[in-house]
Amino acid sequence: MSTGFYEQIKADLGYLHLDAAAASFAVLAEEARLNEWSHVEFLARLVAEQATVDRNRRLAARLRYARFPYRRTLADFDFEFQPSVDRKLIEDLATLRFIEENRPILFLGQPGCGKTHLAVALATVAVEAGYRGYFTTADNMCKTLIRAQHDGTLATKLKTYTAPTVMVIDDVGLLPIGGTEGAAMFFHVVNTRYEKGHPTLVTTNRGLPAWGQIFGDAVVAAAILDRLMHKAIVFNIRGPSWRLREHNGLEIATTNPDR
Repeated sequence: MSTGFYEQIKADLGYLHLDAAAASFAVLAEEARLNEWSHVEFLARLVAEQATVDRNRRLAARLRYARFPYRRTLADFDFEFQPSVDRKLIEDLATLRFIEENRPILFLGQPGCGKTHLAVALATVAVEAGYRGYFTTADNMCKTLIRAQHDGTLATKLKTYTAPTVMVIDDVGLLPIGGTEGAAMFFHVVNTRYEKGHPTLVTTNRGLPAWGQIFGDAVVAAAILDRLMHKAIVFNIRGPSWRLREHNGLEIATTNPDR
């Protein structure tokens, strides 16, 4: 390849904002010469360099948008510690078929049993596959929407919770939901997502019969559960707390430093 063509291609790649391809062009061109790649193979590798960078950048942007509280994977989850969790079912959910089927997922259990870990891990799998995801606590979502209703920005703010394909609503029932206003906002989000075919992942430490108390209205609670329970997959995690296990492990290590 003549120097003129070399410089022209590199400049054109920069002009097209294909910066990764432009940066790797010289190295790949030399590898192509040494290994006698065909033009098609050289082009394929050059395009792959750019595509990899673009995919990683878009994934990073989706993960920032999702606002997950931490990175968790299903591989990190200790199924032996929580034997009540159906591992095969979790692995099936990781195929993301639940998104196509619009199947909500509910994780019930006491604090520290791994509910949020599983919900975030599944939502992360969806984001990595190209879907938009979002994480919120029930308390934060309802307070945010109540404020938006009062300042006239409700329609815009609702899209934060209804537009993403997959959303995690964490800790339902842990804190007060915000009275009748909060209950109405919660219903609006769940109903809109249900109608749009966007599955919602919910974690709660309260049994479903207690949701009437959570929302302060048995009728509203029933309407919310009607949307969430339709085709839902429910995990009732009965195991102990991860945090207590770590605390007990620390106590043992402190008490018996030589063991």
